Amino acid sequence: MSLWKGPFWSLLLEYAKVRASLSGSKLSPCRSLFTHTRLEEGETFTEGIRNEATNIAENAVVDKAPHNDSTQYNTSRATNLSNLSENVSKLVYDKNQQYAVDRALNMVKESSNAGFDETIEACFQLNIDDRKPEQRIKDKILYPVSPIKHTLVAVFTKNSEEIQVAKEAGADYVGYEELLERIKKRRFKFYWLVSTPSSVKGLGSVSKILGPRGMMPTEKMGTLTSDIGFTVRELKKGYLRIENDPDSNVHSVLGKKSWSTESLLTNCCYLYEFLLTKKHRTIKKSYFKGLTLSSTMGPGIQVDLISLRELVDKSQQDKMKQSSLEASMAA
Repeated sequence: MSLWKGPFWSLLLEYAKVRASLSGSKLSPCRSLFTHTRLEEGETFTEGIRNEATNIAENAVVDKAPHNDSTQYNTSRATNLSNLSENVSKLVYDKNQQYAVDRALNMVKESSNAGFDETIEACFQLNIDDRKPEQRIKDKILYPVSPIKHTLVAVFTKNSEEIQVAKEAGADYVGYEELLERIKKRRFKFYWLVSTPSSVKGLGSVSKILGPRGMMPTEKMGTLTSDIGFTVRELKKGYLRIENDPDSNVHSVLGKKSWSTESLLTNCCYLYEFLLTKKHRTIKKSYFKGLTLSSTMGPGIQVDLISLRELVDKSQQDKMKQSSLEASMAA
C-alpha cells in the first residue's frame, strides 16, 4: 500500500515528476523532489516548493523543433508547474487542527479563487440518532442576514379565492393542473411549495419527485396550511430548509464569499443557537460533535466549538445588558 496519498502528496508527486522531466533527471520522483528543492533561511517546505516552481516557470526555454511531433514544449510544462505552485500555496492549514471560528471563516474566504462569488456553508456534526423521529432535525430557519435575495414560492390550489389571496401575497407560481404538469416534467424553480389540506391530495402522483427534495407540503414545515396569505408572506422573507442527513450532519448555507466576516459570523452563531433549541430531552450526551466550514470550491476547515460557544454566550450577555438598560431607562 502506497504511503503517498491525499491531495497534498498528490501535488508534491506531480511537481516532482514535472521537475524531473524538465531537468532531464533520471531520478525517481520522490528522490528528485527532495534533492532539487533548496530551502532558504527561514523558508518553510511549502514556500520552497512554490518558489522553486516559480523559478522553473520563469526560466523555461521553448524547444525549437516544431517538425518533431514527439517533442513536448517546456512552456506548457512550465505553465502546469506554475498552476501547481498556486495550488500548493493554498495548502497553509492543518486539516486535523481546529481553528477559532472567526479565523476559520477568514481562511475559508482565502482558501480558493474560483472566479465567482462562492457560497460558504456550515456543517454541524450532531450527536443524534436518525432512526429516532423525535431527534431528527427538520425545520425552516430565517437568518439575521438572509443568504437568499428572492425566494420563489408556489401555491398548489384550485380554489379561486385562495388563488387570489396567494397572488396578492406575492406568490410566484399559483395553480393546480398547470403546476402539477410542471412538477411532473421537473420544470420548476420554486423553493417552497405551499398547499391547503383540501388540495394536497392532488400531489400524491408527484410525491416521489418532491419527497427526496424535501418540498412536499407538511404541517411541521408550516407549508400545509389554510392561511395561504400569511404563509406566503413569511416564506418570502428568505426562509431556508434545514434537515439532518442519515449521518446526523446538518448542512446550511451561511452566505457568500464576498460578505463580511461579521455577517457570516452572525449567521453561524444564529445557526448554533437554533440547533441548540432543537435538542431533544432524551439526549443526555454532548449535542455538538464538530463544525466544518467550507466554500463551493474550497477545502473544509474544522472549527473549535469552544470559541463559537464563547461568542454566543457573549452575545447573549450583551443582549441581556441592553434589555436591562432599556428597562431602567423606561422606568
